[in-house]
Amino acid sequence: MRIAVIDCGTNTFNLLIADATPVDWKIIFQSKLPVKLGAGGFEEQTILPSRFIRGMDALVCHAANTQNFSCEKIFAFATSAIRESSNGRDFIRQAQKITGINIELITGDREAELIFDGVRQTLPEGYSEPSLIMDIGGGSTEFILTDGSKILWKKSFLLGVSRIFDLVKPEDRLTKIDEDYMHNLLNQELGPLREALKAFKVKRLIGSSGSFDTMLEMYHFQSGKEGVEETLFREIPINAFKKMHQWLMKSSLEERLNHKAIPGIRAEYMPLSTFLVSFVLNLGEISELYHSAYSLKEGAMKDLLARIEWPQSKPEINESPEDYLEA
Repeated sequence: MRIAVIDCGTNTFNLLIADATPVDWKIIFQSKLPVKLGAGGFEEQTILPSRFIRGMDALVCHAANTQNFSCEKIFAFATSAIRESSNGRDFIRQAQKITGINIELITGDREAELIFDGVRQTLPEGYSEPSLIMDIGGGSTEFILTDGSKILWKKSFLLGVSRIFDLVKPEDRLTKIDEDYMHNLLNQELGPLREALKAFKVKRLIGSSGSFDTMLEMYHFQSGKEGVEETLFREIPINAFKKMHQWLMKSSLEERLNHKAIPGIRAEYMPLSTFLVSFVLNLGEISELYHSAYSLKEGAMKDLLARIEWPQSKPEINESPEDYLEA
């Protein structure tokens, strides 16, 4: 069965198309379109008209691809920007009217669960290292504490990089005032995470989704490992992370836009992303950083496969005509 998952995120709308069976799935096509859906509207909790149209255009493109690839089932869901906006449900209704796609509005807790389901698929067999999973979105950031097999603690915070960007309104280069503002903000908001880290002896942080994808690419670039074979679970050495963080904090927007490993849509946000990661690393005794290639949409794919009513295969009949002959 061919299945499509559409993740209507705050910064990007992501499409994943896979051929699936009841026990496995294989990627056929992927696409990521920048929308910056929440830009400029976080304070008033609204999707601005220009962003509303941009998001709708992206959804129309994704819907066309689901038709081109003859998808039998489509599962679309919306996260922070649509969830927190006063006109988010208007966007969902308009999307259904224009594309015929029904978008499910998921909670922050549900988002964290699906992120865990995605990351868990990339963990090495028998993985049992107490870990903190971190997914930096545009509108929210999710944290999940896990032993590798189950969720021990989870929480979604309204601390996505687009939202922080709108709050801080940073200069071209981050200033000391910008850094102090972010430090105070995170110190105030991440109290529940600080307490959770005290309860669990976590030494490993696993990052997933866009910002961490860019961190991995920056690590490959600075270490001369571009073009290495892709794996689903890979370490980013802490020292390498610190070097890229130091560079990003001093860099100008132009320098980031010209950096080979930084996509244009993330150039504004990457200093905020690594600042957030650095803050979290210092909350506990975390000494290892890993990247997972799977996140929300892959977790949603796995979850969808478990809920589909698959057609029952006909039982094999191991009989021959002789079985019906009279003795």
